Amino acid sequence: MDELRQAASAYYNNGSPEIQQLAWSFFQSMDTNCDGQVDWNEFSAFLYQTGNQWISPSFFNDLDRNHDGALDFMEVLTFYYIIKTRCFWCSVCGLCLTGLYFTCVECFDNVNCNTYDLCPGCYETKPERQRYNQQSDHHHTYFMDNHMLLRSKRGGYGSANLNMALASPGGGPGPTRMRQTMKALDTAVNVATLCSIM
Repeated sequence: MDELRQAASAYYNNGSPEIQQLAWSFFQSMDTNCDGQVDWNEFSAFLYQTGNQWISPSFFNDLDRNHDGALDFMEVLTFYYIIKTRCFWCSVCGLCLTGLYFTCVECFDNVNCNTYDLCPGCYETKPERQRYNQQSDHHHTYFMDNHMLLRSKRGGYGSANLNMALASPGGGPGPTRMRQTMKALDTAVNVATLCSIM
């Protein structure tokens, strides 16, 4: 959550005066009693009025960085940034995916269907759930974390879809394309390792 707070603050600080005024107006629209903060009742009323009542109550606590029971301007700004740019939820447990998560490549590649995203915990236990026939509504095989998905999309495929990079026209793994994909993944992992060492 700290990285998202920092990103929201960076966008705000680099925004035009008009954008900053819009952000302040958004905060004021939630702060209905004009006390300079948004409490749980104001937050839940906003969620209800905007059709977002499915957001977990624990999300309020995650946003409340100083744990004072209310959201200040920057905490509300973080909420706005998340709902506008990171509105992804784990397809199994419903957790808000604010950091690293795993996406089904076949669903991602198909513009006619929703993505199927998993938090790291649900992705880790995916084989066990399949073994016991739980969550059997999703049968695709290939998943990538959100960072690797972006890297592989950039890494050598151009506009080619990711599904074709992972499977041959017959549906089975395509040896050449699979090798290319693994090479792109290896390159991305090596770059990430070098960056972390430096």
